[in-house]
Amino acid sequence: MRVNIIGGGLAGCSLAYVLKQRGHEPVIYEASSSLASGASGNDVGLYNPRFTAEHDKIGQFYSSAFQNALGVFEIFNDDIDWNPCGALHLMTDEKKERRFNKMVANWPWSSDDMRLVDAQEASDISGVDVLSDCLYLHKSGKISPKKMCAAYANGVEVVLNTPVPDVSMLGGDVVVLACGMGVLNFKEGAHLPLKAVRGQVSYIGQIKVSEKLRCTLGFGGYIAPAEGGVHCLGSTFQRWLDHSDIIPEDDISNISKLCDAVPSLAGDYEVVGHRAAVRTTSNDHFPVFGQLAEGLYVSTAHGSHGILSSLQAAIFLADQISKQT
Repeated sequence: MRVNIIGGGLAGCSLAYVLKQRGHEPVIYEASSSLASGASGNDVGLYNPRFTAEHDKIGQFYSSAFQNALGVFEIFNDDIDWNPCGALHLMTDEKKERRFNKMVANWPWSSDDMRLVDAQEASDISGVDVLSDCLYLHKSGKISPKKMCAAYANGVEVVLNTPVPDVSMLGGDVVVLACGMGVLNFKEGAHLPLKAVRGQVSYIGQIKVSEKLRCTLGFGGYIAPAEGGVHCLGSTFQRWLDHSDIIPEDDISNISKLCDAVPSLAGDYEVVGHRAAVRTTSNDHFPVFGQLAEGLYVSTAHGSHGILSSLQAAIFLADQISKQT
């Protein structure tokens, strides 16, 4: 089938990839001049499952999403700057401590995939002094979401600079709305409970105390090991803002959060770059995907876990779309 996908971010490109693997003919329509022009366009993105105390339906979704994504990362590998460097998530408060302990107890993951470590072991793993006990995910790491979109779309027809104001203007068999907050501009998606959240990441120059960092650290914010002498540091989470203008104070805030959470990494960092974008989320922070009407589907609200959830939603939608044949 010919499947018209409106939106060239992770949601649309991952769906195009899965559909093409199954023999369909996806076409991506992107309003801007390039793929990944919005929230999917960061050079560095960390991938972790959404942390849930129970292995409930949400936990199962993200657990499967993580495993499926690893398989795709192995295929794309260097093309997406894949670095499975591992991730430490600091237990900086009692709430996280309870959730992480329950997660390790309830999720059917082996200790090779996920385990609790004390501050000393966390320091040994990360290469820097960590003061908190942590949840450690050996297979987590980072990729380039921007390059991921390009890899997904390789060999797929992409139509750029082409806003689609109405789904009826497209031919083909199926249309999928995968354009973030833009879904609300279509009458078929205007009722969906979508919310905009602004996030700004900071790129900071490596300094002496940070050059030994070997894995990603999550502490409410996050920092990734340096590439080319530059760390990716993020991210703000501003529900009250819906623009992508750079706010210099956000860079200061990102650095301050890092220094407070990991005092061993405190220092005089130079901001060498930054990027802000508007992510789409929902009331319960779970992605919105499925069938809206006959021949019309949606994939949006992937929020801060979009690297994983967009692919998992794509697999689900590809199953649904394939049943129409």
